Amino acid sequence: MERKEVMNVVYSSDDNYVQHAVTSIVSLAQNNKNFKTINIYLIENNISIEKRNQVENLIEKYEQLSLEWINFSKWLKRLKLNMQWDISISAYARLFISEMLDKNIDKILYLDCDIIVNQSVYDLWNMDIKEYYIGAVQDAVNDNTKNSVGIESGQPYYNSGVLLINLKKWREDNISEKFLQFIEKHHGKVVHHDQGVINGVLKSKIYKLPLKYNVMTIHYIFNRNQIMRYYKESTSFYNEKEIENAKEVPSILHYTPSFTVRPWIKGCKHPKKGLYWKYLNMTPWKDLKNQKNQEKWYIRIINWLYRNFYR
Repeated sequence: MERKEVMNVVYSSDDNYVQHAVTSIVSLAQNNKNFKTINIYLIENNISIEKRNQVENLIEKYEQLSLEWINFSKWLKRLKLNMQWDISISAYARLFISEMLDKNIDKILYLDCDIIVNQSVYDLWNMDIKEYYIGAVQDAVNDNTKNSVGIESGQPYYNSGVLLINLKKWREDNISEKFLQFIEKHHGKVVHHDQGVINGVLKSKIYKLPLKYNVMTIHYIFNRNQIMRYYKESTSFYNEKEIENAKEVPSILHYTPSFTVRPWIKGCKHPKKGLYWKYLNMTPWKDLKNQKNQEKWYIRIINWLYRNFYR
């Protein structure tokens, strides 16, 4: 069958995370050969010339891949933030995607850097979200987190690591400006950073994706009942069967830091951490060694206790 489909995918990275972004890109290409072209838009925040060259040399090896760099500095200046950091500020770049890309691009798939694409995302890419701003996988959070961004108890909250974005609708409704207004309204302090902004602004206009398109670490650490109890989640959530099926064969694997570290950190307990190293070994960073775990000793103990004794 002739490959005709073209997919647009965006990542955002700084110099510290570029090797993880490239690992994700390789996993995307290896498992999506049914696409004729995959246009990669890489939003960069001070990535070195050396690493940029490494990325470009790798991309050239894949006939179906194209690469366009987008410098984040122009949009970074518009952010008025006032909070301590537990994520890279590059994550906020996703709020401006509709402005960054050419106006003839109506849809984009956004992926976090700490993601491995394990299967074809053809069906995901072709989902109809014309009436929604984004498609995303529901996350489990407590009501305090929801209420902090204006979401009522009992309403769903979504993870922003995988977003199928309706750029046409974003532009029509000036969503990027609404994101900035939301941040200003909260005096630069939004719980869960850009993810909280996305949930607080888009709310009911988010299409709930199947869990397999963003299987997070917490799904491997806890079972469904434990997740619902720990987060005191008050909404309907994915059922046990869907969670177990998604865990066994995830289409998209998201290495969120939930009671364990990420695969490139010593001591990672994720049962599918090997997938990260499989695709990393196809990149210029194949000789990367595990990094030292910088977590405080008491955090490690708490994580160990939850992994082993929380029921």
